[in-house]
Amino acid sequence: MDLPQQLLEKVPRIFGDKGRSWLPTLAGILQRCRHKWRLADGVPAPFMSMNYIEFTTTPSGAPVALKIGVPHAELFTEMEALRLYAGRKAARLLDADRDLGAILMQRMVPGTMLWQLDDNREETEIAASIIAELTGPVPPQHDLPTFAQWIESAFRLTRTEWDPEERMPRDLLVRAERAFAEITGNFDDVLLHGDLHHENILLDERDGWLAIDPKGVIGPRCLEVGRYLQNQLPGDLPLETRIAMIRERISIFSTALDYPPRTIVAAFLIDAVLSHCWSFEDGELGDGWQHSIDLAQVICPNFGL
Repeated sequence: MDLPQQLLEKVPRIFGDKGRSWLPTLAGILQRCRHKWRLADGVPAPFMSMNYIEFTTTPSGAPVALKIGVPHAELFTEMEALRLYAGRKAARLLDADRDLGAILMQRMVPGTMLWQLDDNREETEIAASIIAELTGPVPPQHDLPTFAQWIESAFRLTRTEWDPEERMPRDLLVRAERAFAEITGNFDDVLLHGDLHHENILLDERDGWLAIDPKGVIGPRCLEVGRYLQNQLPGDLPLETRIAMIRERISIFSTALDYPPRTIVAAFLIDAVLSHCWSFEDGELGDGWQHSIDLAQVICPNFGL
């Protein structure tokens, strides 16, 4: 198989020996998936990170996406979240196989990514409409993590193991913990996507804009906006422009989802810190990793955070 370099590098980095031993088996797993679901030979997706994705068709000619990954907890919670969404503002789950680490789902056609609209207001209004419908009640029985578990683990390990150089300002960790306590004290839990941003919202010619790649997590609905708020803010844009874009997003989310602006900003602070804690774990900081942190340091004090 001619696999993208990013996949070849990221799988061993994330999964270690398990990932290295999985890569040589991928071709065989793909053939088993094609046989299991009677799929045509497909075309690899243009964008892959830590999972193999192929665009193919069913025996009836319906376009589908096949996603294969190293079997692990986050892949299983994606399966569970898609099942719970049942096509409600999300890609329809057609089938899944935990042993194969494979998900068969609706393929969005044409699959335009939200950021391609190149209109901050329109994009944010679409994202808000999806959040309003996508989040749902906590199922009575589930194996999904909670946002509180994410926070506790990532912040603790950042302090003790992942960031010995203290590149993450420790006062920002404390402020994010306080913001999280404030939110959880005022809002009930729901089923969240957990990774809702511009690249995970795609256009389907029949069903409109839909979410893909949910992490599946339980927490207050307002936390769903955090990842979106800090996404698609290129570091080469002037700081004033990026601040203006975030402020516009805050205003739209506040109005559309009926939250005070402070609550939206708190979600931004929490996710900016949390996602960068995970970057320390993955070793994927890259150039300009601190941009979201810098923006949080500028914006949050204006809202008492």
